[in-house]
Formats: sequence, structure tokens, C-alpha cells
Amino acid sequence: MPEFCYQAIDKQGRHLSGSMPAMDESDLHKKLKALGLWLAESELKRNAQNADANTDTGAAPKKARLAVPGFGKKVKRRELVDFCTLLTFQIRAGVPLVQALQATAEDCTDKDFRVVINKLQQHIESGMELHEALARFPDVFDAHFISVVHAGVISDKLPEILETMKKYLEWMDQVMGEVRQAAMYPSIVLLVVAGFTGFLFTFIIPKFAKLLTSVHVPQPMLTQVVLGISSMARATWWIWLPLVIGLLLTVPLGRRYSPRFAMAMDRWKLQLPVFGPINLMLALSRFSHNLAILYQSGIPILEALNQCQHGLIGNLYVEEAVGKMANDIKTGSTISEAMHRQQVFSAMLVRMVALGETTGRLDSALITCGDYYDVTIPPRIKKLFAMLEPALMLFIIGLVGAVALAIYLPILSLMNSIK
Repeated sequence: MPEFCYQAIDKQGRHLSGSMPAMDESDLHKKLKALGLWLAESELKRNAQNADANTDTGAAPKKARLAVPGFGKKVKRRELVDFCTLLTFQIRAGVPLVQALQATAEDCTDKDFRVVINKLQQHIESGMELHEALARFPDVFDAHFISVVHAGVISDKLPEILETMKKYLEWMDQVMGEVRQAAMYPSIVLLVVAGFTGFLFTFIIPKFAKLLTSVHVPQPMLTQVVLGISSMARATWWIWLPLVIGLLLTVPLGRRYSPRFAMAMDRWKLQLPVFGPINLMLALSRFSHNLAILYQSGIPILEALNQCQHGLIGNLYVEEAVGKMANDIKTGSTISEAMHRQQVFSAMLVRMVALGETTGRLDSALITCGDYYDVTIPPRIKKLFAMLEPALMLFIIGLVGAVALAIYLPILSLMNSIK
């Protein structure tokens, strides 16, 4: 029988490691569950015969958990919402999981996602658990989704867990939709302003500059500034245009390949004058929602906090604070005490968590915080972009007025001298 090296978590959240013979990873999971342990990771242990074979052939040892690439592109959040909705309804009605997946695939409108669901059905028919089948498609289902479904399978609360995930995904879809809708008008205005400014200083103003120079009209300070900016823009476009393009490319590439740069960017986002508080509220909202879902699913608090540090919050600086918070809990601090030591967590969130610890209903306290952010964030985003619209209009009026005045003043001076 194959032997597996494993890392597991007990009910107190302590990490344990060891080895155990099992037919496969599913069998290993069942054996550890009987011992009160939660399987976190496993690897097939090589025996002497396999080691010799690997030495001769130069092959590397194979892991039990294979990361099989996902089929198709990354699906939309709306498709995942429909996926959770259909599965929840059918499982509650007593429909077997294989048939539920088949019906879900038939109702799916995305061709790529339909392929994924059909493959999930095949994996379930071959004996896999649902979370194991989902893990075969990391490009479609993230670690958060898989962990929550895993907890739902173990606790026999899969419909309730899928319902909770559906509500969370719907909230995320609503918030992102409102952000896109609110940002559409200012974005269009900014693009028009940028195009108009470039056209004005590149083609229009230089013609007036030649005219004013040819007639030797005294130029006021405002006219000199506008003409100087136009001349500099035309003379140095080959410098600042690649610089702007390089900056636009550097930010995403720096975030991807430099953890230090990504951390600095996420910290800077929280310190912005107007957008910083909203960015922090979005991060804390994701933290409250995800931690509530994971904890409510039966995942130990330390493992749930560890999951939150891997892209579930959307801000590396806040995720680092969650990591420090988890370390304090390991040394004996309560959750609220550890949270209070990190400045990123709001006073309201700390108070609610402390109340949840006292009453033994931490999940309800986190859900309440998440609901508060659900209600608070959308109006603030709309108010922010509503304030940007008149500010952009005033900027356009000021820009056009300054250019018009810079051109009109010398002409007025010329007309007076002619008279």
C-alpha cells in the first residue's frame, strides 16, 4: 500500500506532520478525519524501489495532489453565482451530485465553463470528492472556493456553504458593477480631456504662437506660460510619451514580480486622501466575509486566517497584518487582542469581534460587520464619483478658459495699439 507524508491541523489549530499508509489521498483524508485531524497537504512517499527507479530514469517524485490545468479561460463571477445557485437548489431537493452537475452543465451558457462542469461530473463519477475535483481547475475555482466547499463536504453542510458563497459572490459582483458604473463617466471625461489637451497644445496653440510672434505683440505672463508649455510638449514628446507608457507597464509588472513593490503599492493605496478609506473598507469587508465563511464552515481559526492571507483580502498590507494577528493568537492572545494591535483594523470591527468571542458567536459578529460594509461602501463610492464629476467639469472649464484668455489678451493688446 502506498505511504503518504502529510501535514494536518488538529481541532486546536496546531500544525502536525507525519506519514501514513493509504490507498489514495481520499483514503488518507478519511483516516485522518477519524483521528480528529484536518488534512492540509499530502505527498506520496517514495520507497527504496521507487527511489532507485527515479535515480535511474532521472524522474522526480510525483505528488499525490496534481495541479491539472483548468479547461478554458477564467469564468465570470456571474457564472459562479449561477453554479452555486443551481447546485444548492438541487442538492437540497435530494438530487445526487452527479445528476446535479449534469443539469447545471446543461443550463450553463458559457461554453468553456460547461466543459469544466462536465469534467467535474466525470471526476465525481470516478470517486473524487467535490473539493478534489474543483482543485483540478485552479484557473476557475480559487483556493478560497475550494476550501469552503471542502469544509461543507466534511461537515455535511454543502447546500448551506454554497448558499453562503453565492451571497458573497453576488455582493462582490454588485460592488464591482457599481464601481464600474460610477467610474465610467469620469473615465470617459478624463480620456476626452487628455485627448483635447494634447490636440490643443500640439496643433492649435502653435499656430497662434507663430501669429503672435510675427506681429511682435507684447505677451502677458499667462500667454508666455501657455506657449512655453506647448513648445516643451512638442519638443519633448519622444521623452514623456514612452515614460508614461513605461509607467503604465511598470506598475502591473512590478506588482507581479516584486513582492516589495506590491506591498508598497497596497500600503500607498490605503494612504490616499480620498480613495484610501474606501480601499481600506473594501479590504476589511473581504476579510470579514471570507473569515466568516471559513469559520462558519468549521475551519479552525488559525487555518481560516492563513487562508485569508492568500489573495482573499485583495491588499497585501492588510494580509500582512492578518499574518501578524495569527502569530499573536498562536502565542496565546485572543482574536480581538491580536486584532487591536494592528492599526489597519477599524475600532468597530475589533469591538464586534470581541463581542463575538464573549458570546461564542464569532461568525455572527463577522457577518454583521460584513453586512455593515455591504450597506456603507456602495453609497460612499457613488458619492465619491459624484463629487469627481463637477471637479472634472471645472477643470475643463478652467483649462479652456486659461488657453482662451492667453490667446485673447495679446490680440486685445494688438487691437488697442492699432486704434
